[in-house]
Amino acid sequence: MTNIARSSLALFVAAALGLLAPNPAQAHLVEDFGIRKGEPAHISLSTGFNGFVGAGIKKIRVDGVQMDAFCIDPFTVALHSSPGYKFVPLTKAPEAPWTLSASRATEISDLWAMFYSPNMTTNKAAGLQLAIWEIVGGDDFTVIGKDYGSGRMLAALQTYSGPGANLIALTGPGQDYAVLTPPRQGDESTPPPHSTPTPPPHSTPTPPHPSTPTPTPAPTRPPGPTPTPPPGPTPPPTKVPDSGSTFYLLASAILTLLAINKFRPALPALARVRTRP
Repeated sequence: MTNIARSSLALFVAAALGLLAPNPAQAHLVEDFGIRKGEPAHISLSTGFNGFVGAGIKKIRVDGVQMDAFCIDPFTVALHSSPGYKFVPLTKAPEAPWTLSASRATEISDLWAMFYSPNMTTNKAAGLQLAIWEIVGGDDFTVIGKDYGSGRMLAALQTYSGPGANLIALTGPGQDYAVLTPPRQGDESTPPPHSTPTPPPHSTPTPPHPSTPTPTPAPTRPPGPTPTPPPGPTPPPTKVPDSGSTFYLLASAILTLLAINKFRPALPALARVRTRP
């Protein structure tokens, strides 16, 4: 087989195995339609970006279902449509090195609970988005100019003691988003553990009721020598020939004797002829 044929076969096998490989996490189609409600904001990133962006509530659709979202990844470009998203906790998004600690994830949940409303003003929507980005980016994120109240929102976290919003993250090839957790939606970053079936309990025999008569055991044979069965007929020997074989043996012996007797007179004559000088 040539090298080209071997390479083609290897690629075909690898592609087939890739199609058969199980994928424990369900992939979701996320469509990003931009800012639904917000304002332009001037920001600067440690990665080199410095300019205006839209800050506010993002309008996205997840598998055709519309949701309000806030971006939690200002360092990644948004994709208009991508099928490679999955639901994960906030602590597993965005990508390194800007992953969220448990305390920062709690701050974002608290901010959402304190200020988010589907009908909030555009200024508040922009301020909430900028406050979330400041939590995620830390020193790598800077607001230049108007912050739409994001500083006051971050300061209000110091005295907030109420419950946080039930948020979950969408992570994928583009920007990562925070959304309210859909019903019956959980972490898809790891497959669910296999449940071990519980063995059924062993049944315990119930003792008889006192009024139930106890069955009498059957009589047993008294001890003594075990009787020897009478001897059976002795089997015939296995190597004795049958009558047909005996007849042929006898006939062969008779013919041999007759042949010896017929040629016996000629033997001395032949001997005399050979010994004459």
